[in-house]
Amino acid sequence: MADDSLVTLDSSLKQHDTKVSSGGTVRAYSHDTGSGPVLCLVHGYPQSAYMWRHVIPLLKDKHTLYVPELPGYGLSSIPAKADKRTVGNLIVVGLQSVFGKERKVVWIGHDRGGRVGHRMLVDNKPEHNIISAMLLDIVPTTEQWRSFANPAASVAYFHWPFLASPAAPEIIEQIGGYNWTKGNLERIKGSNATGAARFQENDAIEHYSTLFAKPETIKGSCADYAAGAFEDVQEQEKDQREGRKVGLPTMVVYSASNLGRMHDVDAVWPKWVSGEAELRCVGIRDGFGHYLPEECPERVAELIEEWVGKYGK
Repeated sequence: MADDSLVTLDSSLKQHDTKVSSGGTVRAYSHDTGSGPVLCLVHGYPQSAYMWRHVIPLLKDKHTLYVPELPGYGLSSIPAKADKRTVGNLIVVGLQSVFGKERKVVWIGHDRGGRVGHRMLVDNKPEHNIISAMLLDIVPTTEQWRSFANPAASVAYFHWPFLASPAAPEIIEQIGGYNWTKGNLERIKGSNATGAARFQENDAIEHYSTLFAKPETIKGSCADYAAGAFEDVQEQEKDQREGRKVGLPTMVVYSASNLGRMHDVDAVWPKWVSGEAELRCVGIRDGFGHYLPEECPERVAELIEEWVGKYGK
């Protein structure tokens, strides 16, 4: 089941395994309309590119898509370093190996994929050709750590310090990566019954749980969280001290009952985006939870269409 992928569900997608300079590969799936920007859809934890399976059919007739497997998450190789800049650069290498260096890019990232996107937006390297972004269900990593002053947030986000601990991979293997992942997925999904059913379609929980039973997936994803506790935070703190902020149009889409319950999302993000760049925060209500692209894909696709229509030229 872990080897099932997006091409299993949609044969129009092409699979790519791009060799990178570190010696590993980046796996991704693409669909090219022949024009317009490339929408780079990046997943989070504990998932894979499979999470975009409901959104892709709603977008592919109009938009070019590149859907990578996060390096270190079981289907792309574990990167030499797990910080968000290194991972983002590897994804761009994969994307440009498929589409070349001239195509513009709209970064659409959920959870960890959104955190990689945040790093890329602040770096804003011309050669990456990123022109706008949508970040799903996140606040900046540093703000997330600050929320641990709230005991309720510490309980809700207990996996952050746990996964960053050197002991985490061994403990998860003792529990069983399958059981650990299945329990987390069932805990975090939203309360909307329709959304929960959509999330579970196509044996998604089985797919993710089997993938995260692999020792290399456990090791790679824990390394991601460890970087998120150290290098990534240090970089963000330096950015804020030196006035480097997101300078590209950015839409933040979040679950009002999940992220919005612990953070004032609309108040937090303006501190991290320059006044010259448009920022729009959209809270999705009705009990849809963290896994928005799976729980309410039509709403997510509608917002992507709106944002790309405005900032995808």
